[in-house]
Amino acid sequence: MSIPYVLFSFGNLNQTSSQLPRVLCLILTSPKNFLTRTKTINETWAPRCDGYYFISEPSTDKTPNSTEVEISKKLPIAPIKNITAGYEHLTQKSTLAFLFAYEHHFNDFDWFIKADDDTYLFVDNLRTFLSDKNSSDPVTFGYNFKVIVSKGYHSGGGSYVLSRESLRRFYEAHQDPKSDCRKDGGSEDVEVAKCLRTKGVYPGRSLDAQNRELFHPLSFYDHFHGNFPDWLRQYAENSLRTVSDLLQMKCSTDFILFVEL
Repeated sequence: MSIPYVLFSFGNLNQTSSQLPRVLCLILTSPKNFLTRTKTINETWAPRCDGYYFISEPSTDKTPNSTEVEISKKLPIAPIKNITAGYEHLTQKSTLAFLFAYEHHFNDFDWFIKADDDTYLFVDNLRTFLSDKNSSDPVTFGYNFKVIVSKGYHSGGGSYVLSRESLRRFYEAHQDPKSDCRKDGGSEDVEVAKCLRTKGVYPGRSLDAQNRELFHPLSFYDHFHGNFPDWLRQYAENSLRTVSDLLQMKCSTDFILFVEL
């Protein structure tokens, strides 16, 4: 018997402007964060997505308090079985999220973004950025790293978005018995990118017209003050610039995402 689930959306999905792309947000979380991070996202930016799910393993708490129970009932948690808890299983969690999106919502949305529960996503800015992009192209967008994977990969912490065609190819790769795509283990962002490359999916440039980064893998504070770790300087595809410098240049605030707010 199939598991019933509810898709939460901001307004009526069918009423989305035909001029704007439809975005499904897949937000990775865990039961320990339901009352804090998850609840906050559910009350702030998530409803701006055209549809969204929280991706979580089941709670192992045998005696949850009444508040936890009530909150969990209000969250749109995707009915995905066999998710293993733990940071070392993020590849599995993200993979199952994308496969779920393909199986249930492939034709409902144009773009599919994976985000963590420590991020703030400016959904309207994301939609604007994607408005002149073609979801039939095998392309992804996010904060670009230039190392490890052919053509680079996107920072998992900074989130990344797959076009509908990229999602189709990702699903196809995981159905191929000869595929080398990992279902678990490794670094999630690296493994997802490696899998996508086997099907010809490439990372796009996630910059605005003035070549400013739109996705950000660190906190707003770190990007504002330029607290960049050495590894980021080595990994980043584009030169690092502080948010404070951009604001002093009177640049528009069309950022898409920050983490650890």
